[in-house]
Amino acid sequence: MKKTIALLLFALVFKISAAQTNEIKVDIFDILALLSLDVSFEHQLNSESSIGVSALFNFADSESSFRYQEEFVLTPYYRQMLFTRGNMNYYGEFFGAYNTGKIDEKDWVIGEDPDYSDFAFGLGFGGKYVSINGFVADIHIGIGRNLFNTSESPDVIPRVGIAIGKQF
Repeated sequence: MKKTIALLLFALVFKISAAQTNEIKVDIFDILALLSLDVSFEHQLNSESSIGVSALFNFADSESSFRYQEEFVLTPYYRQMLFTRGNMNYYGEFFGAYNTGKIDEKDWVIGEDPDYSDFAFGLGFGGKYVSINGFVADIHIGIGRNLFNTSESPDVIPRVGIAIGKQF
């Protein structure tokens, strides 16, 4: 179900407008450091703003000490360019994050479902470099707060990444 929702959202965003700039990115920080796959699609609305969606799949062992708590995160976002220095564009970001995962064993009550799902809103910022050939390097950081199921889900959702990709 989660994969179907992610694929439908990616297909919807692809359909938005072929005349504008789009980009696909993969977060190399998550792959190398956290054994997670974070793939993003971004559509440029105009010269100063864009929308996108990111899907994170966590493959790390749940007993690993250095990992995301979430098993799956679907993150639609809106970015507004703040300023440009040289070839770097700096932006602010507003995002939502549908996240699912497993409740920590010490907090889990026998007889209850060990899985949780929640939705967070958050803010972030970052910088993006785009080469003449359309290759993209994006560094971002943000934090969101879960809203609905906070007794079982984590209070905050991190959004950190170093992504590379291509514009088309």
